[in-house]
Amino acid sequence: MFDFLLGWRKASKCKRVVKQLQCRLKLLKNKKYAISSHLRHDIAQLLRIGERSRALNRAQHLFQDENLMSLYHSLLHFSDSILLHLSYIRRHRDLPDGINEAVSTLVFASTRCGDLPELRTLRLLFLERYGQPFVSTALHLLPGNRVNPQITETLSITSVSDDDRSKLLAEIAAEHGLRLQVLALEYTTDFHKQDCEDIPNLPLRFNFTKFSDISAGSPDENVFIGNRQQGGRKREGSRSG
Repeated sequence: MFDFLLGWRKASKCKRVVKQLQCRLKLLKNKKYAISSHLRHDIAQLLRIGERSRALNRAQHLFQDENLMSLYHSLLHFSDSILLHLSYIRRHRDLPDGINEAVSTLVFASTRCGDLPELRTLRLLFLERYGQPFVSTALHLLPGNRVNPQITETLSITSVSDDDRSKLLAEIAAEHGLRLQVLALEYTTDFHKQDCEDIPNLPLRFNFTKFSDISAGSPDENVFIGNRQQGGRKREGSRSG
């Protein structure tokens, strides 16, 4: 009787908890955004130097973090809907479609988001307001539930497929104007290649000895590093001729 005259007595508590939830969601969303931005930068750098395997590992973490960002954004939307329709919720026990989806989605997420304790408080409040059958239908996705499908899909992801990681790499590569198939750097210019072609019998040798180990008059004097030295030998030969 008092509910009929005064409305839902715990509507004020519900409003307060929803606002606390929104503060936490915004904080977590901003934190994940900063982490995701850093990961995207790291992945771009790894792709630039041809470290695709390491980039794929980072892409898995990025995919998970961006999924959480999407989840937090959606939960903010549904919590806004609760506040927008709180006056109706206070006076009526029935659930029109829009309100039903918002309440059901928050109830469903309450057992799957350990970093959002406010959701558990809201679940208990909605349990008192709408009864156990309604809450059980949302929690266990029973027939007739109005839980948002996108939230259901996001919270059901347990691993990241290779295809999803590859798509993420392609997206980041496109953003930075990079090619995914990064080839090994070629240190021989066309000019030096032409020099080598003119001297077909000259062996191509690379000296991997540290520069600090090469001293004047040592046997390493006769070892030429790369094609630039080969070109120099050719020019010297031309002068002597």
